[in-house]
Parts: sequence; structure tokens; C-alpha cells
Amino acid sequence: MATRTLLLLVSMVGVVHPHYFTYTRTNTGDSVDIASMNLLKETYNAAEDRNVVASPLGVLILLSLYGSGTEGENREELVRYLGIRDFRELELRYARLSYRFGSMDHSFLTLCNKVLVSDKYKLEQHFLNTARSYLSEVDNINFEDPQAAADSINEWSARKTDGKISKPVSASDIDARAAVVLLNVIYFQGHWHVPFNANNTKEQEFHVDRSTSELKPMMHLEQPLIYRDSPELGARLVELPYKESQFRMIIVLPKEVDGLQSVLDKVAQKGLLEDVFKMNFANTEVILDLPKFEIRSKLNLNELLPKVGVSRIFNEPAPGLVTDTKLIVSRALQQAFITVDEEGASAGAFTGVVGVPVSADSRPSPPIHFKADHPFLFAILHDDVVLFAGTYSH
Repeated sequence: MATRTLLLLVSMVGVVHPHYFTYTRTNTGDSVDIASMNLLKETYNAAEDRNVVASPLGVLILLSLYGSGTEGENREELVRYLGIRDFRELELRYARLSYRFGSMDHSFLTLCNKVLVSDKYKLEQHFLNTARSYLSEVDNINFEDPQAAADSINEWSARKTDGKISKPVSASDIDARAAVVLLNVIYFQGHWHVPFNANNTKEQEFHVDRSTSELKPMMHLEQPLIYRDSPELGARLVELPYKESQFRMIIVLPKEVDGLQSVLDKVAQKGLLEDVFKMNFANTEVILDLPKFEIRSKLNLNELLPKVGVSRIFNEPAPGLVTDTKLIVSRALQQAFITVDEEGASAGAFTGVVGVPVSADSRPSPPIHFKADHPFLFAILHDDVVLFAGTYSH
């Protein structure tokens, strides 16, 4: 069998902008959490601009889909990173995640997968069945016209992200020899359960490091919120819930101005959920100052994935995607963005993002001042699944 090229894992992601819910911690959420925090750490370490955003879930979905066409050490490498030892169970879990998020109201969340296959090739039946279980669209395309192929991918991304990610690929990203392209889009537009009052947004100092500060528009909110002081992370956490059911943003603020790297190292080891599920549901009045921000990132997954232990997909051919041909991944990328303002957060990614119930007899605790005036980590979750994660540094 000849060895050909699997062009591209392309992931697209986006978020726009809180009621409290009962959240459930699961094995699936834990495995997504660890893989996500590892990818975020390496993304931050590799970035020249330390403002970064990614949708790890978009990457993980495509890796699990690609894994259904692999075997042996190639599959074992993916299984180790994705954190689910039985590959059939892994396929089922990611199919359920694709269905769970793909079936939601598209007015606030869109998750779509797509498989593009060259006119010259035929998908293996098992891979085709797996793609369909992920609710993937499957279409034929002529990769020998790179510009037309790029235009088709960009049109699909723009349509799925409401124009927020309109040109994730160019003709130079398209390999005319490609057999298959895997695409994923996640786009979230959420609204805070309790919006910030824009009249309270003021320019304030943001400390980039111990010696440098900049003026940033800081939003202000005084509200009972879910909160945690984590000595394990050396950070404080606050939850901002969205009106949209069970979506929430977690802000992780290091206790030290230069503590973000240490926090990233720790969550890459143990994940974020352990601290999230220890957050205090009691009557905690929080005085919150948070920057308005917008971040756009383009991730070169060819460089990032080997740093989290996934390298064989780029050089060891996989036999089970198309008939009579083995494929390698020649290009993997993600383009992501997030906007956070007084109304909420919107986030998206293309890969190739209240009031606390108070008992009548509880005595209010003193207010907690949570001033995010130095670099911090953020994540958008649905229940226990990380959809988007990033860092804000300046």
C-alpha cells in the first residue's frame, strides 16, 4: 500500500459572553481536563504573545477520530494523551461529547465536525462509521485545486462561527496530495447571569510583571459568587456563571504577580477540576475587578502536540482511514478567539468556549476582594468539560 498524506487536522473555536447549577464530575471530564491543561501549558510556553486561547476539546475530538484509523503504537500514544485506556470506550465517550454539544441550541453553542475526502480515495467503513457517530459531515473534495479547497473550508468555518473565524486556512495550507482533511468548529456565545454595569468600567493598572504595568479597562461587579482560595495551586478561583445552562467561566488568579507559570505547571500535573469542585457554594460576597479583553490565537499543533506526547501521527502512517493507502498528518492547526466584556463572553475555535443560592439562616461572610490585575488563567466549562482555556497576561 502506498503512503499518502493526511493533510490537516483543522480546529476552529469561538466564544461570546451567568444561576448556579449542580455540577457532576466524571471520568470523561477528568481526562479532558488533564489533556486540556497540558496543551494550554505548552501553548503558553511556546507563544511569543502570552495572551493565548485554545479549545482543547476541538483538538481532542479530532485526535480521537483520527485514532479510529490507527493501530499499534500510534493508537497507544493517542490513548496515553487522551487518558482513556480502552480505545472503544474512548470512541464512545467522544462520540457522546460530539452529540451532547452538537445537539445544543445553536443560538449559543455550535459544535460541528467534518471529514473532507479526496475524490481519489474511499474512506474505510469503520472510520466512516466512527465519523458518523461523531455527527460529522462527510464530503468529497478536489485537493488538487488548493485555492478552491481553502475557499470551501473557509466558507464552512465562517458559516459555522457566524463570521468570527472566516479564513482559518490559506491555499498554502492545502497539500494537493492530500487524501483526507478533518475539521472541527466550536463556537460559544454566552451571556453573564449577572452582567457587569458598563458605567462601572474604569481604566486601572494591570501589572504585566513585577516591574511593568499598563492601564486596562477593568469591569467591576459586587455579587455573591462561587469562590475558592487554593493553597495547592497558589491561586484564588472565582466562577462567573452564564445564563446558558451549566456554562461557566473560571478565573484562576495566582497569588503572586509572576505566579502564572507555576499555576500552569500545577494544573498540567493534576488538572483544574479538583480545585473547581472544591469551590465554596456558601454566601461569599465577591468584589470583582476583571479586564475586558479579546484574544486571537493561531496554534501550530505540529509543534505543540509532540510536547504533550503525540508525535507519531506526523511520521508513522495510519492504515485505517482510507482503503489501500496509509496516511500521515502533514499539518495540524487551530485558530481560536475569545471576547470578554460586560455582557458576557464569546469564544470560538476552528481546529485542522449570578447569584449564589443563599440559605435564610446563613450569616454573610466579609466580602472577598478579587482584583484580576496581573496575569491569570481562564477556562470555560460546561458541567465538568473544558471547552476553552487560555491565559491573559497584558
